[in-house]
Parts: sequence; structure tokens; C-alpha cells
Amino acid sequence: VALCFQIVSDLVLAATDEAEGGSKYVPDAMSAEYCVMAIEAMLPTILAKDENRRSVQSEKSASEIANMLNAYANVSGTSKQAHASAETAAEQIKSVSGNARQILEISHDLWTQYRKREGQPLDQFISRDAGVEVDESGPLDFLPCVSNGSASSCVIA
Repeated sequence: VALCFQIVSDLVLAATDEAEGGSKYVPDAMSAEYCVMAIEAMLPTILAKDENRRSVQSEKSASEIANMLNAYANVSGTSKQAHASAETAAEQIKSVSGNARQILEISHDLWTQYRKREGQPLDQFISRDAGVEVDESGPLDFLPCVSNGSASSCVIA
């Protein structure tokens, strides 16, 4: 699974000029296409839940992987079938919430280690669209929040 992530992200990084430190490797388009279809076929296993454990890491991993697959779908020259597979897989992966997804987390960790070793940008596929909503109770209670009568809320961007 992690190898498929590596191949697809290498193609995306090679195809986008804005990626500083991009990929040293340029996989052929067919390899990336096969990997995207393999990822889609393996989704039931990749997204298998661990009912006994909740994990924010699974959600972060899912978000980054979904963004990478969406970036792949937008690479020019991607076949219609690979484009559809990438979008379907990204949609299903992005919908992950709550329970831990052990295979997803391990694969993401291996993919991240590969990118560190290769000197690739680690923030390339992290979404910066929305902040995280928090309240005054919990591990982030040191943050200044805006009180709105009885309710208070904060947004970390």
C-alpha cells in the first residue's frame, strides 16, 4: 500500500513544478495508474476499522492521502479510468472518521518516512483549507477564545 502511495506521489510531484524539492524519480504514467486502481481495489482492507481504538492520526493520514489522490486526478494526461479511480478512492478515504484504521496509519507512516529520506516536501498534500474548531475545555484550553455569552469558540487556522 505504501509503495503505491510512493509511486503516485512521485508522479504528482514530478508533474507539478511548484513542488520544491520534488521527486528524484519519475514513474511512468501506467505504473501510477495501476497503483491508483490497486489502492481503490484495496480500500476495504485499507479502511478496516479497529473498533476498540479511536484515532485522530487516521483522520490526518486519510486527509493527506485523499489530497494526494485528488492531485493525481488533476494531473494532465491521466486516463479517464485512473481519474475516476483516484476520485472514488479519495472520496472514500476522506470520509474516514473516528475509529483507528491501522493499515492506513502504517502505510501513511511508511510513505512519510520515504518522503523524509528522499528530501521531499512533507507538507505538499496537507490541506490548509479549514481550521480546527476547539472550545475552552481540553488540551487547548490555554488559547485565547472569543466568548459569545455562555458559549465560546476558537478556530485554529
